[in-house]
Amino acid sequence: MTDMQDVQPSRRPGGVSRLLAQPFFRLLAINWLIGAFAAAIVLGGLLWLDTGGLRSLILASDQPWLPILVLLAGLMITLCSAAMGAAIMALPSEPGDDSGRRMRLDVKGALDPALAPVPVPVSVPARPRS
Repeated sequence: MTDMQDVQPSRRPGGVSRLLAQPFFRLLAINWLIGAFAAAIVLGGLLWLDTGGLRSLILASDQPWLPILVLLAGLMITLCSAAMGAAIMALPSEPGDDSGRRMRLDVKGALDPALAPVPVPVSVPARPRS
C-alpha cells in the first residue's frame, strides 16, 4: 500500500513540489517542456518561412489567433508525446543498470539453434497440349 501512496498526488498545499520530487514525474515534466519548446520553434519556423503560404492565409483570417492555437495544440500533442516517449524508452531495462540505455539484443545468441534451409519438393503439373 505504501507504493500507491507515493504515486498519488497530495491534496495539501505544496502538492506540485511533492510531485516534482518524484524522479519519474520530473522526467516526464522536463521532457514535456522540451516537446513544448520544440513545438513553439516549429510553429515559429512555419510562420516565418511562410511554408505553403500558411502565414499569409492565417493573417488574412478574421481571427488569426484561432488557427495558430490549433496548430500549436497539434504540434504540442505530437512533439511532447514524442519527447516523453523517447525519454521513457531510454530508461534502463534493469533496476540496477544506470547506463541509461536499453540492453541491446545479442543477435548471435538470439538465433540459437541456428536456422538452416529445408529442401521442399515441388511438383510441376504437366501442361495440356493444344
